[in-house]
Amino acid sequence: MPILVHTTADGKEYVLGERTVIGRMDGTDIRILDSLVSKQHAEITFANGRWSLRDLGSSNGTVVNGRRVHAVDLAEGDQISLGSALLVFSHAPPRQAAPSVEIIESSAPQVRAKLERAPAEGFRPVAQISDIEQLKRDYEKLRIANELNRVIGLEPDVDKLLARLLDETFKLLPADRGVILLMDPQTRQLSPRAVKYRGDAREAINLSSTIINQVFQTGASVVTMDAMMDDRFSGAKSVIAGGIRSTMCVPMIYQSQLFGIVHLDSLIATSAFSEKDLQILDGVAAQAAQAVDNAYKAKQIERSALARRDFERLLPPEIVEQVVNGGVRLERGGELRQTTVMFTDVRGFTTWSERHPPPHIVSVLNDYFELMVDAIHRHKGTLDKFMGDGILALFGSPITYGNDAVNAVGCALDMMQFLQQFNREHEATGDRFDIGIGINTGPVVAGYMGSSKSMEYTAIGDNVNLASRLCANAPPGMILVSAQTMAAIGNRFTSQQLPPIQVKGKQHPVDVWAITGYAHG
Repeated sequence: MPILVHTTADGKEYVLGERTVIGRMDGTDIRILDSLVSKQHAEITFANGRWSLRDLGSSNGTVVNGRRVHAVDLAEGDQISLGSALLVFSHAPPRQAAPSVEIIESSAPQVRAKLERAPAEGFRPVAQISDIEQLKRDYEKLRIANELNRVIGLEPDVDKLLARLLDETFKLLPADRGVILLMDPQTRQLSPRAVKYRGDAREAINLSSTIINQVFQTGASVVTMDAMMDDRFSGAKSVIAGGIRSTMCVPMIYQSQLFGIVHLDSLIATSAFSEKDLQILDGVAAQAAQAVDNAYKAKQIERSALARRDFERLLPPEIVEQVVNGGVRLERGGELRQTTVMFTDVRGFTTWSERHPPPHIVSVLNDYFELMVDAIHRHKGTLDKFMGDGILALFGSPITYGNDAVNAVGCALDMMQFLQQFNREHEATGDRFDIGIGINTGPVVAGYMGSSKSMEYTAIGDNVNLASRLCANAPPGMILVSAQTMAAIGNRFTSQQLPPIQVKGKQHPVDVWAITGYAHG
């Protein structure tokens, strides 16, 4: 059966059934904990020999190969974006679980001798080479480096990269088993990421902590003709238990940084590896380290691009660059900020939606949101979230411009103007929207909130609630603002004071004004 590979998380693979539902809700077949993903976001089905994807009316849409879609047939390698998650459709079979690899503690005495490698020499001009054997060795290094470059290219997937490196290494060296361990940059712990056997054997592999530590601590390669007899590892229980006859263990170092270790061993042959083999493996390990570094950097670029894409949904373009470059930190947790909060809501949306099929509702609503979000970004606001047909926007969080209330009211007026454009464009289909808007200014708690796996930038507090209540009381086509917002905008707009209104959560009626336009002069 085909699979989906989750490339922006842990590389997890999901086997697809005849109907697979993807969403944020517990109980979906593929659950993605992302606030931009709807509870039931999309589905993949198999019928008439074709695999198809269909959006289930999600708030933020489903994108396939960079194009927003409602329904589409899937082909090998199609990239599906839902929120910040990127899934790849593939007919490849799921990866088999790797045999267990364990680094066994040993009771070996302190190493009494240290195996040093000569510093790597660069390639000398041909006129300076008189030793034909040296010339052959240099040629062999170049040949292997060229072959590895051809095979691995610029592979961004680290696991695929390491598997290919082991495949090529087995073509060059007489190993029975091979393991590549990568080091976690934070914990500096080694963990196996690629395993290969010669033949059909798939038994668990026990690596010697004695040999691994020798390489890890010194950065020098270890080659032993017979690990069970080598006095440097005498008493190493894991070597004896593994029945290892010959080993090579080489650090993956690039630009003085240790990325991991390549370990090869032979279970049968004594003196299976020569000094020439060690030189070859040194070259492979050095190239592996550089390739892993490139893959890490490629992933970082991808994460930055995804972060930029997600931030562009929330923030004006001029703020996005600051966030991506670290000029503005958006971290989990909240802070008290003076903010102007705006809620919008489509009046009669439920009644309208009952008369139309879901695909039509989604299409029209997305056209409406496109215009509203454009207005928010034009006026330096932050899109907090979509709430069905409603919108919550913040002005002054995470960045204040000093005139945030003015920006919010200007945005609301633009929204009303854009709505007229929207209604003209949809006049032929009879899809007309009317909206009410509520705006309030005051201190709120704003920041990234949620779990460690799913967060969203939002604001909470009494002043957020008041903006919501004003929106609920705004008749179609009206912008209601609070006394705090009126004080902040001064005489920049024309307005009409209305009778105080009683709102939920307030003991006394609150004063409200209806914004009617820009003040002239």
